[in-house]
Amino acid sequence: MKKNLRFRIGSNWLCMENSDESAPEYPDSVSVVLRKDQPNGQPGERIEMTSRVRRNAILALGLRLLDLAGRMTPETPAPDSQLTPGDAPSPSLLDDLDAMDVELIESLPHGEPVDFARDVSQSAKRLRKRMPILRAAQSVLEQCDDETATRLYLMLVAADMDGSLPSVRVPIVAESSWSPCFEQCVRTPDTTEH
Repeated sequence: MKKNLRFRIGSNWLCMENSDESAPEYPDSVSVVLRKDQPNGQPGERIEMTSRVRRNAILALGLRLLDLAGRMTPETPAPDSQLTPGDAPSPSLLDDLDAMDVELIESLPHGEPVDFARDVSQSAKRLRKRMPILRAAQSVLEQCDDETATRLYLMLVAADMDGSLPSVRVPIVAESSWSPCFEQCVRTPDTTEH
């Protein structure tokens, strides 16, 4: 069971978990679980659970949280002498922020988390439009040999690093066999002057 996210709420934990052992980093759905706190400070016994929560529900929650964050007052460091007893900071929901979480938060402009939400939303729209390509890739990976899978992986790594695929020769296929989104997804060279 992989706990993707966990938030301490009083003496309980709200956890997003998935049990998909085949692709733990890329689950199809997650379970939202409320767990009791153990004496060692870790999530323990399950209290309540909603299983099979899909991507759109998690994305909607994330976008709503980012919209709320965009309307909140940015945090500013205040000297301890200026704090009154009622202003004492409450325990954080995210006491266990790792380095990647801290880097992500610090990279966001303080007044513009909603821009980040828009980027996430645009990314989801692009992925939705390219689902035929994702399904075709899944079909190939289910049937191809290890060498072909490794070469595809290396091409994806190169595309991720460089922003485009390395030059490869692709046999010309009859137009009717291509997915309708192929023309939208194929990168054409940028010939404009900058």
